[in-house]
Amino acid sequence: MLNFWLIAGSMLTLALVVIITVLLKNSDKNSNEEFPSDIYKQQLDELETDIENGLLSETEVESAKKELQLSILNQDNTIEKQMSENTSPTKSKIPKVTAVILMMLLPLFAVELYQSLGRPELIEQKELLEEFHNAQTEEEKATAIEKMLVRMEQRLESTPDDADGWLMLANSYTSLERYPQALIAVENLYRLKSDDASVMLRYADILSMVNNGKFEGKPTDLINEAIKLEPTNNSGLWLAGLAAIQRGEIQTAIDYWESLVIQFEEDSESRQQIQHYINLAREQLVETDDSTKSELVSDAKIQVNVKLSESLLSQVNDDETIFIYATAIDGPPIPLAILRKQVSDLPVQVTLDDSMSMLPSNRLSKHKQVKLIARISRSGHPKPEPGDLEGIIDSVKTDLGEAVNLLIDKQIQ
Repeated sequence: MLNFWLIAGSMLTLALVVIITVLLKNSDKNSNEEFPSDIYKQQLDELETDIENGLLSETEVESAKKELQLSILNQDNTIEKQMSENTSPTKSKIPKVTAVILMMLLPLFAVELYQSLGRPELIEQKELLEEFHNAQTEEEKATAIEKMLVRMEQRLESTPDDADGWLMLANSYTSLERYPQALIAVENLYRLKSDDASVMLRYADILSMVNNGKFEGKPTDLINEAIKLEPTNNSGLWLAGLAAIQRGEIQTAIDYWESLVIQFEEDSESRQQIQHYINLAREQLVETDDSTKSELVSDAKIQVNVKLSESLLSQVNDDETIFIYATAIDGPPIPLAILRKQVSDLPVQVTLDDSMSMLPSNRLSKHKQVKLIARISRSGHPKPEPGDLEGIIDSVKTDLGEAVNLLIDKQIQ
C-alpha cells in the first residue's frame, strides 16, 4: 500500500509542476513585450543611415518619417490598451491564485475520486497474497491466511451487501474445512441471493458438512428447490442423488445421477466417477428385496469404550470435538460409520452401526473387519491435522459382539 501511494504521489506532483509552470509563465509574458518608443528609435536610426548613404532624397525622407510616426502612434494606442487590460491588479493575480488553488485541491480531489471509484482493497489483498507466497513455514502461511480472512470479514462488516465477498469468504472457510464459519458466510450470501439455484446448493452443501454429511431437513429442501429452478444443474443433480441415497431411495439416486452423467464427455474423469457411483447404487438395489428395501440398518455394530490417556489431559479443553469412526482397512478413508462427541463426555461408550453411514452403499455391514479411530480435533472438522490427539485400533471384527477399548494416546505430528 505504501509503495502505491508513493508512486501515485510522485505522478500527482509531476502533473502539478507542469500545470503551475504553464500558468506562471503566461502571467509573466507581458514583461517581454517591446514598447513603441524602442521600435521608433530603432527604425529612425535605420532611416538616418539610409540618408547618410544617399539612398533617399529629402522629399522621400520627410514622407518616410511621417508614415513612421503615424504607424508607431497606432501601434502605441493598441499596445497601451492591451497593457491596461493585462496589467490590471485582478488580471495579474489570476494565474497565481489558480496555481495555489490547484496545489490545495487537486491532491484531495484525486484521493477522493480513487476512494469512490477505485478498489483500494485490491491493493491490500495483493500485499497479503505476496505475504502468503513469501511464507517459508506452514505456521507463517497459516498466519497469512488468517490475516486475509480477518481483513475480508472486516470489509464485509462495512459492506454487508457484497454478495461476491460473502461467496469468497464461504469458499475460503470451506476449503479450510472450517464449516461453522463457512455457514455464517453462506447464510449472508443466501440472504442476498435467495432465488439463485447455485447459492441454494452451496448453502445445502455447507449445511450438510456442519451436520456430519447428513442432508436430512433443510439441506434437502434447498436442493429440491434448486432442482426446480435448474433441472440440469450439475451440482444439484449430484447432491440430490446423495440425499436420496441417505433416505434409502436408491432408484431415485440412480435417476438423478443418470441425468447427470450424460452431461459429460465419454472419456472424461467426471463421467467415470459418476458412473462408478451409479454402479454401486445398482449393486445395492439388486441386493435389497422388496421386504427389506427401506431397511438399511443391519445387525452389524461395534461397541467402543473411548478414553483419554492421563498424560494428555492437560492438553485438551472440555469443549473440543471428538470424532469416533470406523473406516475400511483396505479402501478409501471415508467413514463407514461416524459419531461426534466432546472431550467433556470422556470416558464414553458408543455404538457404531449402519445408521451412521455416510453412504449406504459403503456401510459397516459390508465389511468383516474395520479400523477404529477416535480423534480430538483442534479445528472442529473431521480432517486430521497436526496437533490433533488420536487413538487407533487397526483391526476390529464387525460381528465381535463385545465392547472394545480405544485409548487416545498420541498426537498427530
